[in-house]
Amino acid sequence: MKKLWISIVAGLLVLPMLFQAPAQAAAKPIRVIIDGVTLSTDQPPVMVNGRTMVPLRAIFEAFNADIKWNQKTQTVTAFQNDTTIVLKIGSKIATINNKAVSLDVPGQNLKGRTMVPTRFVSEALGREVGWNPGAQIVTITTPVPVGGNAAPVSGIAAQDISDYGDGRDLQVSFNRAADESLVDHYRVLIAKTGTTLNLSSALAVGSNNYSVALVTGANPAVKLNADARTIDGDLIKNNQGYTVYVVTVGKGNNTSALSSAAAVTLQNKAVPALGTLQVKDTSDYGDGRDLSVSFNKLADESKISTYRIFVVKASNSTVFDLGRANAVTGNNYTQINKTGNNISMNLSSGSRDTDGALIKTGVSYRVYVLAVDSSNAANNVLSPASAALTLANAGVSNLNVTDVNDYNDGRDLKVTFNHASDETNISQYRILVVPTNLYSTFGLSDANNVSSANYTAVGTSGGYTEQILNASSRDVRGSLIRNGTSYRVYVLAAGYGNNSGSNVLSAASPAITLANTSGLSAISNLSVSDVSDYGDGRDLRVSFTHAGDESYISHYRILVVPMNYYNSFSLSDANNAGNYTTASTSGNSTNQVLDSAAKDVRGAAIKPEISYRVYVLTVRNGSYQGANVLSEGSAAISLSAKLPVTSVTNVTYGMDNGKVVVNFTKSARESNLSEYRVFVVPSKQSFGTAEALNVQSSYYRSAVPNGSNLSVAAAARDINGNPVVKGTKYKVYVLAVANSSGVQNGGLSDSSDEFEF
Repeated sequence: MKKLWISIVAGLLVLPMLFQAPAQAAAKPIRVIIDGVTLSTDQPPVMVNGRTMVPLRAIFEAFNADIKWNQKTQTVTAFQNDTTIVLKIGSKIATINNKAVSLDVPGQNLKGRTMVPTRFVSEALGREVGWNPGAQIVTITTPVPVGGNAAPVSGIAAQDISDYGDGRDLQVSFNRAADESLVDHYRVLIAKTGTTLNLSSALAVGSNNYSVALVTGANPAVKLNADARTIDGDLIKNNQGYTVYVVTVGKGNNTSALSSAAAVTLQNKAVPALGTLQVKDTSDYGDGRDLSVSFNKLADESKISTYRIFVVKASNSTVFDLGRANAVTGNNYTQINKTGNNISMNLSSGSRDTDGALIKTGVSYRVYVLAVDSSNAANNVLSPASAALTLANAGVSNLNVTDVNDYNDGRDLKVTFNHASDETNISQYRILVVPTNLYSTFGLSDANNVSSANYTAVGTSGGYTEQILNASSRDVRGSLIRNGTSYRVYVLAAGYGNNSGSNVLSAASPAITLANTSGLSAISNLSVSDVSDYGDGRDLRVSFTHAGDESYISHYRILVVPMNYYNSFSLSDANNAGNYTTASTSGNSTNQVLDSAAKDVRGAAIKPEISYRVYVLTVRNGSYQGANVLSEGSAAISLSAKLPVTSVTNVTYGMDNGKVVVNFTKSARESNLSEYRVFVVPSKQSFGTAEALNVQSSYYRSAVPNGSNLSVAAAARDINGNPVVKGTKYKVYVLAVANSSGVQNGGLSDSSDEFEF
């Protein structure tokens, strides 16, 4: 292990000479080749400060190492044989078997992937690394043990996956050998039932009569091709029993191994075609209950388990095929058990199309039926599409919406529609304003359940309605109607009494977003973030883009609104709020951290663990006579409380080859720590947290929290930069360093006992 440690340190020291200077974009893409196989990654390798970085999971799995990832601490721990590696993203300190190693380039996040240094990981796990700068290729080689024994594979599974009548019907999967450093490749052999093999006869099979699986670092799944043959040279076919073997072919002088056998018989299990499919519009509920689907059952239902009815938007039907049908989630189709009779049924009120939207009037659909094979989805059969059908209802018609004023509330929205031709059973019409982001899932049952406070009722008098909503009008969620939000409007024709079964919901209006056209407009791109841990307004950052034309704007007001007050917060409330933070019109945007005295609109201090939304009010100047404009609310934010740092305990020292080794019990909570720092302090010198935070980094040693108690070699110099010498008495301290953004904090341990060389 000591030799491995020396090799790793030496590799890290010569690494800068092997790699070129930092390059943001290499002339050629970087390739990483492990034992002759190109490492496949979803994020290509990149060069950072002369170091090749690769995705964490891809390289550790290629080496067959076990890994544990701690999302909270951003730490990966890898295990292979007797080697344990701990690497924290963003830290230049890693550990190998609890010994700290300095990295020139730390692990880091790139485009959603965690990247780690290739050379460090490879050499730490005993591989040899080479670099070809001209070809931009990193080669990683596993030293081949001489005279090793390659292990047989396990878990062989032979599956009948198709119905071509040849080798394409057969897939063989298995668990790779325990140590692939000894393996050159695998051979998949197909023998007729009754034929037995030993290792010698398996290795003698000609290359035309087996399939090869390369070593990739993953468990292979080999799909055979149409020309695949048995070990006797015969083509693979249906209705023949086979025995499957896998040979692990050893690399170099390493011996090969033969697996146990797996049996399979290929059969043609295709489901016959479906009968006539018809769809009809039979009711006026305004949802799936209006759609009747009928089709002829299969003459032979012995090979299927169920039928699935898919309702597909006509605009999507040209690309709807068997693959897409098999991939539709269970919430987005109607399933029917085989009944022995031809099927005729109406869908339910909660039925959805294949996009997940509720079925509704005014949308053109085509319907498909899938016959589901009981054993293999590849054999499912999809019907041809039905004729296109658009559901209609007996409710209102010619629904239209327009933006007519500049009050910045419901008075800006005018709704017009023609009444139903027969109003005998209609008690009233209800105008429902639905945010567009809820539109796809809004159906009749939702409309029936909207509170009377959240719709506008209109009588049946006359054959036509032209209605401007009022200042207190709300959308179906209970939020006040306002500028800047996209809406769609529905009209519900409501029956007498509480009988919602006779209600009819209209199709949705075109989308409309109310705007102020008289000279004042709202801000945009409003966002909020938690930036510190002071426990007051200084933790809250607010950013937004100013209005495009600020000619009539005096200033902006940042309003912090508790979530339990959110649904009732309006322009009138904003104008009357006495607690806000002012932002000027200077520049094109504002990015402001509130101050410690900032309060919410009720006058309460801003503090952690309360959920808020933030609004920005655009305030007019004296030359403009129109109304102020209120933005949409921000996303909800709850400021996190500061977690105190817990110091380490049981700090002791020991000697190892003339060097001080410090042992300690880890902090009780490591989730808010970035590192531990180990200090050697002259006994007579006072030392506290403030002094510890200001010690130069070259005068202490760091260790990454890893969930375990630690042993760290101390620095060769004390906190003053002086060499640690004989005859001087010292004490050792350990500082637990917080990772809280914007807060400098640490927990200093008690000292160790006094010692000297």
